[in-house]
Order: sequence, then structure tokens, then C-alpha cells
Amino acid sequence: MFIDRPTTLLGDIDRSSSILEIGPSISPMAPRSAGWNVTVVDHASQDELIAKYRNDPHANVANIEAVDYVWNGGPLHQAVPAELHGTFDVLIASHVIEHMPDPIGFLQSATRLLHPERGLVALAVPDKRWCFDYFKQVSTTGQMLEAHQRRAQRHSAATRFDSSAYVAFDGDRTTWGRGPVPNLYLPVPLEHALSEFQAWSDDPAAPYVDCHAWHFTPSSFRLNILELADTGFCDWHVSWLAPQPSVEFLVHLRPGAEHFMSAAHRDARRLELMKQIVAELREQAETQPLLDDAARNDLREAATQAASAHALMADAVPRLIDLIAAQQRETDQLRADLAVQSEQAALLLGLLRTRLDDAAAHDRSMAETAAMMRAALRPARAVWRRALPLRRVVARMRGRI
Repeated sequence: MFIDRPTTLLGDIDRSSSILEIGPSISPMAPRSAGWNVTVVDHASQDELIAKYRNDPHANVANIEAVDYVWNGGPLHQAVPAELHGTFDVLIASHVIEHMPDPIGFLQSATRLLHPERGLVALAVPDKRWCFDYFKQVSTTGQMLEAHQRRAQRHSAATRFDSSAYVAFDGDRTTWGRGPVPNLYLPVPLEHALSEFQAWSDDPAAPYVDCHAWHFTPSSFRLNILELADTGFCDWHVSWLAPQPSVEFLVHLRPGAEHFMSAAHRDARRLELMKQIVAELREQAETQPLLDDAARNDLREAATQAASAHALMADAVPRLIDLIAAQQRETDQLRADLAVQSEQAALLLGLLRTRLDDAAAHDRSMAETAAMMRAALRPARAVWRRALPLRRVVARMRGRI
């Protein structure tokens, strides 16, 4: 018999329980129309959500219910009046936690909003193996701690890049179940991922860009909650987890950290979960169709060509290094020769300047001497000119003798 997702997730929760549903949008898990006593928190009002999804052929806007509190920034509990804190029995979030910039802050707000003893967090979480997060790595507790430490209100530049660069579709499917995924392809060009990275801004006024920031398998999610609780960053433990036939797993969190007899017992549990993550990823890898003989031959030929190219490079690289070294030595020698020639040229220029200076000084001395001689001869020239009549008489007398 078919059992729907809400029935599986909510189990024996009474419809009269005080429920807080986060981000139900077009797919509420506990709709008022079905008799649930629910308070709705979403990122936009009912009218805004209807306008957002009105032209989406896959969205039924009739499912969008009235939004009691709009949450568009800051801790979740601050979006709900303080007098309601600690009064809710159940917090529901279906495909929400993977979008949170700060999932630790979200879990801490859940502690404030829910009844301290009977509170229940009911989550539907995408299993990264069976959706477009196929190639993304499982998220670590350290990454969550870093996001919480910086009180993240928007996704990082790295998350913006990864969210685009590693998204994968299988044909026209964005989600799928266990089984072959033979038509995987990357729908987003690398250039777009780079533009997302470059467009990132920490300006609070910049538009918010949504991402799948966190990626889980069932065991990796259990490990995150265990480590966050054991290190004091949240006060929840996984009380129930149910993998689903496709796309997701369902989780219940109850108040209080998981208890261990010792640190060694805790770490043994962590190791067990890490091994289970490897097994889960192995199951994902097995969804890839086996290669046929032609594909294997193509891979062998490509490997052979790659090996040949590597061998050629291994032979050519040492020769290239020797050639570069020889050219460097020739360059060094040329530089040394040029330095010597530059020094010799500088000496010759200095000698030439000295000779020119000496010649200029000699010319000045000769000019001064000539001027002195002309000055000294001026009186004699004057006497010689005044004796011209006498010289003429003497000349005539000589002619008569």
C-alpha cells in the first residue's frame, strides 16, 4: 500500500499539536486544509509566493497557504514572536536545511522555538546520491562550524561556484532513485560557475542567491549531528531516520545529545558512520552502467596513448632542461662580456674627456699668449708707422747710390 511522504515523516503526530513549518512554499507537509494546527514561516508572503510560482508549470499555487511570519534574514527564532518561543511541539522543514547558510544556527533556533522536553524536528533531506548533487562531496562538520563561526547570512563565493560547477542532470531528470543513471551530463558551463564566484559580494544589500550548500547521505547526516552535539554546538540527536526509495531520507531529531560511555566509544561510533558513508558512496558508484567491450577498448587505447605521451615527455624533458641550462650559461657569459666592454668603454670615455679638457685648456692659453703679444707689439707698430716719411727718404737715398 502506498504511504505518502507527510504520513511517513509525521507518523503518529496529532494534528492538533502545535506545529511550526519552515518554508513549505508549494508543498506543505502539514497543510491547514488537512486539519493541521500549523504556523507557517517562509521567505516571502503568500501573495509573493503565488506570483513567484504562477508561471511554473510544475507548481500548484493552490497549495500555497497563508504565511504567518516572513523570515528573510537573521536567526530563525527572531522571525517568530518571543512569546511563542518554547511553545511548539514540532518543527517541520522539508528540503530546507540543505539551503541554510548556517545550519548550526538553524538547529540552535529550533531549540529555542520547540518545547524543551517533547520538541521534535522533522526533516526531509535530499540524499545527494539520488539528485543533481550527485557529484558533490558530502558536507563535513568542520565546514558547518566555519559557516556558523562567521554567522553566515548568505552563501560563500566557494559555495556559489560549486553549486553551479558540479550540478548534474540525468537526461531530463534532476532527481532519481536507486538504479542506473546512464545519461549524466553537466547542464551548467564552467564559465557560468566562474561568473557566480566573481559576482559574490558580502554587501548585505546585495541580492540573496540561493544554493544547495550542504550535501548528505543518511550516515553523513547522522555523523554531522553526532559531532555537533558532542562538541556542544547543538542539543539534538537522531532518534529516527528512514531512507526513501528516491531523492531523500526522512529524519526525526529529539532534544539532547547522544550519550556515550567514553570518548573511545564515541569515536568508535564515528568510525562506524564513516565506514557506512563509504558503503553508501559505493552504492552510488554502482549506479553507473558497466562499460561494454568497445568502451573498455577505447579506454585501453586512451591509456596506451597517454602512457606513450608520458614516455616521450620523460625523454624530452631532461634534454630540454639541459638546453635551457646551456642557453642560460651562454646568456650569463654574454652578460659578463658586456659588463667588461662597458667598463672599458667607460674608461675610454673618461680618457677622451681628459684629452678634450687638456686641448681646451691649451687653446685658451694660446689665445691668451697671442693677445699679450698683440698688446706688446702695438707701440712698435705705432713707431714704425710714424717713421714712414723717414723710411721713404732712406729708400730714395739708397736708390741714388
